[in-house]
Order: sequence, then structure tokens, then C-alpha cells
Amino acid sequence: MEKVFAVLDSEIKIFQNRSQIQCLAGCGKCCFNPDIEASPLEFLPLAFDLFLTKRIEDSYFELIQNTGPHCSLFRPKALSLDKGTCDQYNYRGLICRLFGYAAMRDKVGNPKFVTCRTIKLSQPEKVAAVDAAISKGENPPFMSDYYFRLRSIDPELGTQRLPINQAIKKALEYVMAYYAYRRRPILRRTGAA
Repeated sequence: MEKVFAVLDSEIKIFQNRSQIQCLAGCGKCCFNPDIEASPLEFLPLAFDLFLTKRIEDSYFELIQNTGPHCSLFRPKALSLDKGTCDQYNYRGLICRLFGYAAMRDKVGNPKFVTCRTIKLSQPEKVAAVDAAISKGENPPFMSDYYFRLRSIDPELGTQRLPINQAIKKALEYVMAYYAYRRRPILRRTGAA
């Protein structure tokens, strides 16, 4: 997963440099969408990092107590419902990386840029330029390509679509169960997210 994320992050950086589209600083409106779904596989790097740094059990119990529908990794700023930061930005899921910087195919197979309402309203000229570039054959990363890569890594964990907090919880459970009777790996930081 970390290799897939590294490739995607570099593609997104190229797309951002070319399009100049950026999320608004501190915006977290997409994190408050109660319908965000993800696969457990997307959060295995997070779960493994939490395990290696001995924070997995605390994180797991925090998830169990969190009954809200929005992503448990989002930390809102005081007195704000839609501004804040991701508490685990380097280990955010695939959907979090793709949304706003990817394309998907419509029902007839034509590519379509996928971004949020906030970006569409705040950067309309840039969004129009991306739409025009797509119609000429240039494309940002395709969601379907990356979800195919996910499924090719692990067909079971890569195809399950769960509400985001349940996907995170399942990834934590998977890592805890895997290492229940195995030796803890040696912590080595590579700098890759």
C-alpha cells in the first residue's frame, strides 16, 4: 500500500503543479461527509504504524467510543464544524488522497474530473481548465486505476467498502490479530508515508 500511495502522491503532485488546484487551507468539509466509504486495506499502513509505535490499542478504543459518522482522524478546530486537520495525514486512506485530484469515467466511458463543491466554487477557472485538458486527452490520476491496484494487493480487504471509521477499525483489528502471536517487527523509519 505504501508503494501505491507513493506513486499516487507523485502523480497528484504533478497534477497540482500543472492545474494549480489546491484544497483550501484548513478545510475539512469532505471529512464531515457521513457517507465516506473506504476499504480496510487503505488503512493498513496507519494500523501498522500505530502498532509499531504502541498506540494501536488506544486508537482502537477511541474508535469504539466514537459513534459519530465523520472520519475519526479529522481534528476540527475549536468552534468549527468544517475546518481542521487530519490527525494522520501521512497515513490517510486512498479515498482521502484521490478526492479532489482524480478523474473517473462516466457511464459511457468518458473521463470526468472529480472534485468538491468548495474547490469548484473557489477555483472555477482552474476547474474549467482541467475539464478542458481532460477533453483533450490529459488526465489526472483515475480512481478506478488505483482501486484496481488495491484489489490486486488483497482481493478481500481491497474490495470491502465500509464506512470510513469501520474500515479503520477493521484495519486495526487485522494488524492486532496478525501480531497477536508473532514477534513484533523492528521499528525502522523509511520516510515513506
